[in-house]
Amino acid sequence: MRGRTARIPERTVSRARQGDEAALRELVEAAYPTIRRWALVRTGDWADADDLTQDVLVTMIRKLHTFQGDAPFESWLYVLTRNAALDRYRRTARTRRFEDDPRAEREMTLSAPTGPDRSAEGAELRSALLALFRRLPERQREVVDLVELQGMSASEAAELMGVEPVSVRAHLFKARRTLRSLILSERPELAEELP
Repeated sequence: MRGRTARIPERTVSRARQGDEAALRELVEAAYPTIRRWALVRTGDWADADDLTQDVLVTMIRKLHTFQGDAPFESWLYVLTRNAALDRYRRTARTRRFEDDPRAEREMTLSAPTGPDRSAEGAELRSALLALFRRLPERQREVVDLVELQGMSASEAAELMGVEPVSVRAHLFKARRTLRSLILSERPELAEELP
């Protein structure tokens, strides 16, 4: 099952902006999984994603009064996450790939094949695809996560990312082409399992 980004209720955001402590706790709890996922896709590293998530949550709380409500709250969060990741890259002047950490695989779940007799095959396919996913450029990972894994339309992903839908479709096309090429060259036995 795809992990669609949950909408945060406007009422919770509004109450939190007005200083309601309970609403702020609700907002942090509701925003955490979304920020965490985006941080993991952005950084490609479990530990960096933890740090980035905390940075974004602190920034969200500190700058909540600046949210105008012109766009969905999730779009504002996405921009905060993207900017925090860019700042982190500038500070460290390096990027790292996903570490071989089983927690990362749980975080970036792919749809499992149906039927109990296919669970081992499905686990192998998910593991192989996740390893290949980690090798995609950052922007392609973002688009694959938003469209393929979270089930957003190209238009929804484009709005969230602040780009044109055609750009999302182009990155998605490139990512699919790259993944297919990698599978055919490195794991041809898995090619039959792909849709």
